Amino acid sequence: MKILVTGGAGYLGAEVCRQAAAGGHEVIATQLRTPAPHGRAVRLDLRDDDAVQRLLMRHGPELVVHTAYRQADGALEGDVVRATRNVAVASHRAGARLVHVSTDLVFDGEEGAPYAEDAEPRPVSAYGQAKLDAERLVRELHPEALIVRTSLLYGLPSAGPQERLALLAETPFYVDEIRSPVHAGELAAALLELATRDDAPRLLHVAGPDAVSRYELARRIRAAHGHDPDAVTGAPSPLTGRARDVALDSDRAASLLSFRLRGAREILA
Repeated sequence: MKILVTGGAGYLGAEVCRQAAAGGHEVIATQLRTPAPHGRAVRLDLRDDDAVQRLLMRHGPELVVHTAYRQADGALEGDVVRATRNVAVASHRAGARLVHVSTDLVFDGEEGAPYAEDAEPRPVSAYGQAKLDAERLVRELHPEALIVRTSLLYGLPSAGPQERLALLAETPFYVDEIRSPVHAGELAAALLELATRDDAPRLLHVAGPDAVSRYELARRIRAAHGHDPDAVTGAPSPLTGRARDVALDSDRAASLLSFRLRGAREILA
């Protein structure tokens, strides 16, 4: 299968590319500035509608996995919303399956956790709102696409954002902000497997089964890397602008996958 992965230089995107290539697929990895380490790297600015259209028509991928994003407030309209629109339109026109990666931050975290797929999204951050807007565009422009909401990523040999934050331990970690961290390698494997399932729903939550605070996750990451977990300090999250408990219910995805998604407490034991 020919697979195009957006954000092929990113933490998750690079792992999707690595696993897909190892599985014998032809992989096209888009990059902007940072070189993509796996697959055939192609420079692409996802905000450029015409460039996205030309690339997909030229390469004709059978599957597009959209992992690219930026979380900075000033980049949300272009790098999340507009980029997703362009990917959805181009994938649909090219006849490619689309897997779009979204976030648990489409929920406000005030009640209802763990959130199932039918829970009402109510983002409290600009990033969560942008990702929800992107989801709605995917549904409208590529109705057959699979939208996967996930959570914090960790666990690859190359340190990701959670490892870097935890190992530095320079700022307090929130004791009351609850997520469902997922091993990035397991998420990548799940995305590739679910993309081949014709019976998969159009929206799935794919995250770890453990509901873990940012504070606990940082302590466990430090301990797993041989560092003192007591160097981590905890604090309550701000009163506004942060989602509290956005743990995800991933039972639906678990029933479809051929392997078991493990929790952070098991992996980082």
